[in-house]
Amino acid sequence: MKRYLCLFFSIGFLINLYGQNEVKDLKDLTKTMNLEGIRKIELDSFNNRIGLELGLAIVNYAKAKNQKIAVQVERLNHQIFLFIDDGLPADKHNWLRRKSNVAKLFEQSSLSVKTDLINGKMTLKETFALDDEDYLARGGSIPIFVKNAGMIAIVTVSGLHDEEDHKIIIEALKGKYIK
Repeated sequence: MKRYLCLFFSIGFLINLYGQNEVKDLKDLTKTMNLEGIRKIELDSFNNRIGLELGLAIVNYAKAKNQKIAVQVERLNHQIFLFIDDGLPADKHNWLRRKSNVAKLFEQSSLSVKTDLINGKMTLKETFALDDEDYLARGGSIPIFVKNAGMIAIVTVSGLHDEEDHKIIIEALKGKYIK
């Protein structure tokens, strides 16, 4: 089912994109389809200790930047790491869950799903019959894949503007986990 949804999503997006001549050149297409260059994180291996390291790296990066965030790292079947900074609204765990659900379902970052929806003039509710209470297509959630194994985990950040949520993951993990 996931593959059909992703295929349907991608085909609809591309038809709409090309049909309306919104893309002027290859650079525009690359920017539109791959905002920030990260749709997923691919690692050689993953375990709970790596999940903990990812979460702590993001929290420490945000702390150094004086940014208050919520961070969640989860495997597909259980949570590994959860941190919600003081002063953030009590519902931040719901924002994390909803963004993560989008990354899980589409197997790509929630920001790339948001961008594709906007460019394809689609919505999660109307196009995919997904409830707003459980799904949120905003930046800040990136799936983690293990080479030759597939998607195994999701890292999610909330608390800033959604594009900043996405960017903080990339900046905090650049070098060691993101090449």
